[in-house]
Amino acid sequence: MVKKVIEPMACEGLRTICLAFRDFAAGPEPNWENENDIVGELTCIAVVGIEDPVRPEVPEAICKCQKAGITVRMVTGDNINTARAIAVKCGILQPGEDFLCLEGKDFNRRIRNEKGEVRG
Repeated sequence: MVKKVIEPMACEGLRTICLAFRDFAAGPEPNWENENDIVGELTCIAVVGIEDPVRPEVPEAICKCQKAGITVRMVTGDNINTARAIAVKCGILQPGEDFLCLEGKDFNRRIRNEKGEVRG
């Protein structure tokens, strides 16, 4: 499902949401505070992609920064493919350009020393 459904949507800049359900026994109500007891054995109904469109003024603002010599970078919690597509839509990255995209864990591994402190 990830390769055939989620990744193609993410590459178009869409955020994906899975809609799923699970039947619970009529007995005692589950402990809603224990997420692990709730999210297991779910049945997927659908995966939908939603777009949070780039505000119209963003690409122009990024272009102005770049013309002023400012290198614009984006930090986001999105899926790496979604983030890359949004960065292209904003003008932060150019299609076909050689660039580096990192997930948070990789970025942190590069900037922190063995004690977990940010390198100077």
